[in-house]
This record gives sequence, C-alpha cells and structure tokens, in this order.
Amino acid sequence: MKKIVSIAVFAVGFGALAGCTNDPQINAVTGGLIGAAAGSKIGSGSGRTAAMLGGAALGTAAGGNARTN
Repeated sequence: MKKIVSIAVFAVGFGALAGCTNDPQINAVTGGLIGAAAGSKIGSGSGRTAAMLGGAALGTAAGGNARTN
C-alpha cells in the first residue's frame, strides 16, 4: 500500500510541478528530485539507493520531455 501511495504522490506532484514552467531544464530537475524522493520511499534496505537512482533517472527523462501549452 505504501508503494502505491508513493507512486501516486510522484505522479500528482510531477504533473503539478512540471506544468508550472515551459523550461525543459527546470522540468528535468524537478522530475529528478521528485523521482528520487519517490524512489527512496519505494526502495528498502540495500535496494533503496538503486530505487532512488532509477526514480531520479526516470523523473529527469519525463521532466525533460514534458510539454506545456
């Protein structure tokens, strides 16, 4: 249940913050930070670092490609 809530928070937070700017660099940084935070909540034990890095990478990619109109 905790993982599902973390993923939902990531999705909502990323959507809200990425929509605030048209600058892909700011969106990438925002996505990376939110992804790392979500990864830290999802991962546990020795896998937490890998989950944080994976979340940061996915968040950065998603944020950098986010387009607002």
